[in-house]
Amino acid sequence: MRKFIPALLLLAVLASGVPAFPEVFEGRISPANNRDYEDMVLPRLKEAKKSIHAIMFQASYYSDPRYIDTSPTNLLIRELIAAKKRGATVELILNQSDSDYDSHAAGENLKTGAFLANNGIVVYLDRPEKTTHAKLLIIDGRFVVIGSANWSYSAMAKNNEVSVLIDSPKLAEFYIKYFNDVKKECRPFLAPSQ
Repeated sequence: MRKFIPALLLLAVLASGVPAFPEVFEGRISPANNRDYEDMVLPRLKEAKKSIHAIMFQASYYSDPRYIDTSPTNLLIRELIAAKKRGATVELILNQSDSDYDSHAAGENLKTGAFLANNGIVVYLDRPEKTTHAKLLIIDGRFVVIGSANWSYSAMAKNNEVSVLIDSPKLAEFYIKYFNDVKKECRPFLAPSQ
């Protein structure tokens, strides 16, 4: 009887219509760990022509004059604005959970969301009861960046972070659909004018 249990489970999965294995995508993969993240991602953002979709647990724009032109996250965030000015569609989803998980991240996201919204970027916040912990970037329906790195000083300058940049239009299409599914659960961020 024990030999038949795994076979019965496989038959049950197949009969349920649920794929036994997830879809497999092909693409060119480049590591973007630690300080390499900025070097790998910034040129792709500068070259973006059609679209940028991003989901970030935390994104920090530093307005302190000492860091405004040198912070890696400021450079990334300003490239979102530059891409928008070039005519690209730019959308960003930020975490805004009402849990006490990390009130610093929530505050940073509100500040960054306001900066971006006031510069023409479409920003969404997740629902208070949901935590969006993803770190995902899709550029021009081709490049996908996935990993552990938030857009924060600690992630870009101090932490050990693991990320990959994947050149795969099919994977990008898959994650744009994911982005749009998450966006349906979000609310638009309406920033007061500066």
